[in-house]
Amino acid sequence: MSGSGNPGPGAAPCRFAHYFVLCGIDAESGLEPDELAVLYQYLQADLHGKSSDTTDKTSGENFDQSPLRRTFKSKVLAHYPQNIEWNPFDQDAVNMLCMPKGLSFRTQADNRDPQLHSFIITREDGSRTYGFVLTFYEEVTSKQICTAMQTLYQMHNAEQYSSVCASSSCSMDSLASSIDEGDATSLAKLQRYNSYDISRDTLYVSKCICLITPLPFMQACKKFLIQLYKAVTSQQPPPLPLESYIHNILYEVPLPPPGRSLKFYGVYEPIICQRPGPNELPLSDYPLREVFELLGLENLVQVFTCVLLEMQILLYSQDYQRLMTVAEGITTLLFPFQWQHVYVPILPASLLHFLDAPVPYLMGLQSKEGTDRSKLELPQEANLCFVDIDNHFIELPEEFPQFPNKLEFIQEISEVLLQFGIPPEGNLHCSDSATKLKNLVLSDLVNDKKNGNIPSNTLNMYELLKGNETIARLQALAKRTGVTMEKMTITTPLTEEKDGKLSCEELELRDYKLNVQLREVFANRFTQMFADYEAFVIQAAPDMESWLTNREQMQNFDKASFLSDQPEPYLPFLSHFIETQMFATFIDNKIMSQWEEKDPFLRVFDSRIEKIRLYNVRAPALRTSNYQKCSTLKEAGQLSIQRLVLADIVAPEPHILSCEKQQTDSNTNFPSYLPFTVYVTPTLIQHLFV
Repeated sequence: MSGSGNPGPGAAPCRFAHYFVLCGIDAESGLEPDELAVLYQYLQADLHGKSSDTTDKTSGENFDQSPLRRTFKSKVLAHYPQNIEWNPFDQDAVNMLCMPKGLSFRTQADNRDPQLHSFIITREDGSRTYGFVLTFYEEVTSKQICTAMQTLYQMHNAEQYSSVCASSSCSMDSLASSIDEGDATSLAKLQRYNSYDISRDTLYVSKCICLITPLPFMQACKKFLIQLYKAVTSQQPPPLPLESYIHNILYEVPLPPPGRSLKFYGVYEPIICQRPGPNELPLSDYPLREVFELLGLENLVQVFTCVLLEMQILLYSQDYQRLMTVAEGITTLLFPFQWQHVYVPILPASLLHFLDAPVPYLMGLQSKEGTDRSKLELPQEANLCFVDIDNHFIELPEEFPQFPNKLEFIQEISEVLLQFGIPPEGNLHCSDSATKLKNLVLSDLVNDKKNGNIPSNTLNMYELLKGNETIARLQALAKRTGVTMEKMTITTPLTEEKDGKLSCEELELRDYKLNVQLREVFANRFTQMFADYEAFVIQAAPDMESWLTNREQMQNFDKASFLSDQPEPYLPFLSHFIETQMFATFIDNKIMSQWEEKDPFLRVFDSRIEKIRLYNVRAPALRTSNYQKCSTLKEAGQLSIQRLVLADIVAPEPHILSCEKQQTDSNTNFPSYLPFTVYVTPTLIQHLFV
């Protein structure tokens, strides 16, 4: 979806959502192999040093895979509205990102839990559109498709059995004997456990519903889609026809203005989202808690440094949403800088060749279940940072400068994480000391006869965390380098638990508080490091036209003077960082602010520098190498949290659409068929969604 325009009042850019999309199987087309997805699997096999002679890349068939594990073409079955002039609907891109692996089939014996993932489409002008997808499984009612699946299984089993026989060196007599005796039993097992029987099994196929929005309201979209899905699977009809809720979110729910919060209505419960004000950190709705739990603090800081230095970053996970969460989380922490290169958190099959590009990129590749990471053959690039999310493992370039004050930085982040009960090493490989800490705290709460109430005095976290892997490494490094480490303390928990569990609202609020505090710590580092950047910006052009004309030949930043003014420990990192495209763009935006409105990131960053100058009268204090902690954690995000608790804008409630009674009288299947079956009456859609 690309394009721009000047929409009038009430136009789509002012709406919360631009499109509602339904993707799934086209019953008329039947089972079509997805050539791109098959090629993707074939190239993945090459990455792992494997190849399959039974893959026909021209036809898209892979006879080595059981039919239930093969990929088939999905299709955009419906989308509303049909098109928006200033944001045209890109059917191929949306279908590819909604169902990156194509259609998936299951039987009653397989896991069919719904899954949510998100994606991003970057337009040519750098602006973004976000998609939020809920994938679920519904029963296949087409006898033609069920029969086709059974036929594929019969062909597959025959092929597998022929391969076994062909590889045997036995004589024909011994082969016949083995078939009669042992192989007959094996074949029966093969057919029983690796087959689909139309008379015995129920066949299910994946289908997805998707909201496409101009801003990343991940939590709100997730709630809306889940409520919609529950209404479909519930035996009780929803309060209103499903069309009413879709029409409402597409046409009647506005975008919240900056600095305001909005309440709108799902099928069962109201949903609240908020948008930061002009002087606040930009909108970020992906939970940083998950990013730190998945990677661990030390790994994240290393990956973050590689992103700042614009290396090639390859994320690797079986889970699409993990890829998106880590990518969005890390790029969020770059503020006030922005990633300027290839950004594809979910790499579609048609773009797999991007991995060989000799340019910086941040991309996500889905791993195959059971894949041995050690056999993965990655592009031989010296600056590749490989992030195996599922296994809590990263491979770093051989040499690159460390982030300034790394030890103190990690310590400060650790304090924030521990206040929220998150072990710095992440949750996939928690150390024994972290488990010991949890047990110790729980034991104390049981025995202190205070009914679980935490005393107001602070706890010495070093005493509780003796033996913690991350803290031990920090202490050892600090001792070698002569850095003084302050003791960490943890105060009363930021949210109170009821019956040992937090409600969904409390968990969401806690995640948001954590997001704000972590982002403040990262933003504070850049504010301290670049407090005097403006003094080194070279304003050489008299007007914007001449500056744009001679932009490539002009020196816009006095790099030598800037580096000579920095603390010596910062130089290895800063000398590389000021050569990156993200820093060059940041300086360009500063120069452009002479003639046009300031970039929003730059406006917030400059206002923060002005604030710290109020507390630092003497300029040299701004350039000290002494680590200065973030001093705004307590008040950080208070306005945003208040907005989440109490919305100040309420969208119109869903309502019966004017034409529905007439359609209900003339169509006994209405409204259950929309939007969760393939076929939709065109006239009804014309009445409802024009």
